[in-house]
Amino acid sequence: MTPISLSRAASPTHMCGSNKTSQTRLAASPSLAHAKRQALRQHMRERGGEILDWRPYCAVTMRKFLILWLLYFYTRSINVSGEESSPRLLFVFGDSYADTGNTPPGSTSAWSVPYGKFWPGTPVGRFSDGFVETDILAAALGMPSPTPYRLAQNMSISGGVNFAVGGSGVTYAYGTPPFQTQVGWFASMVEAGVFTPEDLNRALIFVSVVGNDYAAYNGSSLEGYSNLTHEVPLLIDLNLRTLYSLGARNFMVSSISPLDCLPRITALSGFTECQKNVTIDAVIASHNHFLGNRLENITRKLENSSVLYLQQTKSMRYVLNHLSEFNLTEGLKPCCVGNCGSVDEGGNPLYTVCENPETHFFWDGVHPTEAGWKAIVGLYNRPRFTWFARSLSSWFGSLRL
Repeated sequence: MTPISLSRAASPTHMCGSNKTSQTRLAASPSLAHAKRQALRQHMRERGGEILDWRPYCAVTMRKFLILWLLYFYTRSINVSGEESSPRLLFVFGDSYADTGNTPPGSTSAWSVPYGKFWPGTPVGRFSDGFVETDILAAALGMPSPTPYRLAQNMSISGGVNFAVGGSGVTYAYGTPPFQTQVGWFASMVEAGVFTPEDLNRALIFVSVVGNDYAAYNGSSLEGYSNLTHEVPLLIDLNLRTLYSLGARNFMVSSISPLDCLPRITALSGFTECQKNVTIDAVIASHNHFLGNRLENITRKLENSSVLYLQQTKSMRYVLNHLSEFNLTEGLKPCCVGNCGSVDEGGNPLYTVCENPETHFFWDGVHPTEAGWKAIVGLYNRPRFTWFARSLSSWFGSLRL
């Protein structure tokens, strides 16, 4: 398997506070570009109250994102499109596995040291030591990692928009905007004329709703969880159909993460084994089964739709059982052990951090390292790690022009 490689180089783009706007795919003509820029600015002014205003945020973090937000020119060793660049847009929805900076600074651990330790060397809102699944998946497709929604007013959206917010699900999970709210943000941009029908028809949609609804559930009975394993796939289905009604046709959807193998669970065994729990096993199996059935129904009932079901559960388990194949040495034990990102009243860290995150599969109690994500996404180009297409590359190559 060829490893996914991302260079850390980037090119300048339209940054916070500038009056210039970088070129985007929207700039087909000066008048069209102006109209769409105005539509985007008006949309963001109207929607800005839903999450923290990004103007002071931009002022604080501009230097960080100068490096971060043009991944468009990074070097890729996997490019399944067979092109140097792709004209398709990528829109991302979901949780912290996919979020690249939508949580407000200071609100989550992703904005605290040691997050971003491997890249770019400072916290930038990603729940990892470096890149997360969105970045790695985009690289594998030969696409730029899309701009976070909260920064879309001041940055190029030529690669698409990432609406994912850490902690979200299809319910309100941990109190962050759920999938349907994120779809609402997207709908408002579509209604404002920010994207053309062709943009939407050719775009790729990536959805990562992989466990927060279950982790945040307060019940304890198997019956309660059983009801939730019907409700969560149903709500994912309904939101995908809304996206379809808005013009989207191509969907990548992740199965649930292996909840029994997350470090916050395996800590009970000293990070030696995944927890054997009948309820957790039932939740994982039921969720993946019902979601698969609903995705299959979408492919049969929605004309010209194309769905790829990413078998994240299976991929993560495979990597954990074959660490050496991916140049990893630590599976269940995370690189950051403890209350990662937190400090006591004296400013002393309440965690310890390994020196070599590239050898660990997990970064913290829930999230993989960049190296872990490369291993997971790399498996999507092998048989049996995707449904409805042989692999990520074969699915991408089969999409309508």
